[in-house]
Amino acid sequence: MWLTNLLIILTISIFLDIGSSVAAPMSILIDPGHSPASPGATACSGEREYIFNNKLAIVVVATLKRHGLDVDLSKQYDEDLPLERRVILSSGKDLLLSIHHDSVQPQFLLRQPGKHGNCSQKAQGFSIFVSRKNPYYKRSLHYASELGTALLKRGLLPSLHHSELIAGESRQLLSPDKGIYLHDELSVLKNAKSPAILLEAAVIVNPEDEVLSVSDKYRMSIAEATYDMLNTKR
Repeated sequence: MWLTNLLIILTISIFLDIGSSVAAPMSILIDPGHSPASPGATACSGEREYIFNNKLAIVVVATLKRHGLDVDLSKQYDEDLPLERRVILSSGKDLLLSIHHDSVQPQFLLRQPGKHGNCSQKAQGFSIFVSRKNPYYKRSLHYASELGTALLKRGLLPSLHHSELIAGESRQLLSPDKGIYLHDELSVLKNAKSPAILLEAAVIVNPEDEVLSVSDKYRMSIAEATYDMLNTKR
């Protein structure tokens, strides 16, 4: 009898140890920036940024769900969601990832024959932003660093345009090799109720970056890099 009881106790102990070592699924909010009412940057082709953001966000969400993560999309495709609502939705999440596509300062934009938008060769690549005013700044910076590492592993390169000492830029570059910048006053970052980072996935006024950014391969690279970021030791 005593042997039976001992086996039961050992079995329960092992079960509890296993249960305590399994982390709960992460809860992520993917927030595609802009909307038809506030469309963001205009690509070299004339396409508006919010369309790029939506299409990339859909791939990221589908990829994270396939990997078993708890992930939500902040808004429907054409929904005009106020910034205040976006940050409220981040409450209780492990991370808010704001997805955008980039431009350059107006003086570097030129009209190209056959294009419906203004174009530029000034910059290309990704950028990642964090805010020191976010209550989870250190955790946000951790995720930014992991995302930068994951993007580099996939052959993607950062843009350094935002660190240039010109009007509208001069952002503090925390990590030149990973393209991580401070942007303390960016509302969606500083007011988020969770760790938060903003990804500028590509510079869509650059013709080469725009072509790259609409490819299924590129979007999947961003999505898988996002999973790698979240799959590091917490």
